[in-house]
Amino acid sequence: MEKIYKPEIGWVFWAHLILILLVISPLLMIWTLMKTTGGIPIPILIILILVVVMSLLVVAKTLYTMDDEKLTVKGVFKTREIPYETVTKIISTNKGLELGEGLLVLSPDRIRILFGEEGKAAMSPREKPDALSTLRSKCPNAEYEEDLKAVKAKEEEAAAQESEPEEGSEEGSEE
Repeated sequence: MEKIYKPEIGWVFWAHLILILLVISPLLMIWTLMKTTGGIPIPILIILILVVVMSLLVVAKTLYTMDDEKLTVKGVFKTREIPYETVTKIISTNKGLELGEGLLVLSPDRIRILFGEEGKAAMSPREKPDALSTLRSKCPNAEYEEDLKAVKAKEEEAAAQESEPEEGSEEGSEE
């Protein structure tokens, strides 16, 4: 059975779009002021329109599809097909952008997928909990950051409990 997830559009996407528009808009004003004959500065206006159209295309064309054999991450420029057996690690994050992630990240609340030798992909589905549970069922051999954090927390708790009686017995023997 195939599941299709649409992207979550977060503040990161809108921040990038606004930043680009804030850079292009002053250029448009400077061009207009420098041009004494008047008229619309066509090159800058075309760039402005292209930025807005490309941003809308990114939102409209991004899809995440999970079928029985693979995860497909479809974008405007690239489509990645990731077989489930190659997935090595799944990380759920809602932190800022990591180094190397592109300008077209739609949301900081996303799922990072490591696969193969050094393959990386990111997806930010609207139904993130459902997508995570589907990935968990389809990729049973993959490591999950939540599981690793839980194991580490248990180990730290066990180490803290072991060290507490020792500290108490040392204090009692010193007095």
